[in-house]
Amino acid sequence: MSIQDIRNAVAQALEVRGLDNREFLRQIRSGEQDDGPYMTGALACASLQREALTE
Repeated sequence: MSIQDIRNAVAQALEVRGLDNREFLRQIRSGEQDDGPYMTGALACASLQREALTE
């Protein structure tokens, strides 16, 4: 799973939940929101998943 996959998944999940702020979604997909709470949580989850797969 790449960082771009994670960004797209976060943006898509927000869209499904009704977020319609196109600029914010674009920023998530482009990496401008990597330090925001949505991406921080998603990156933490991806890290835990990677660790679990390597154990």
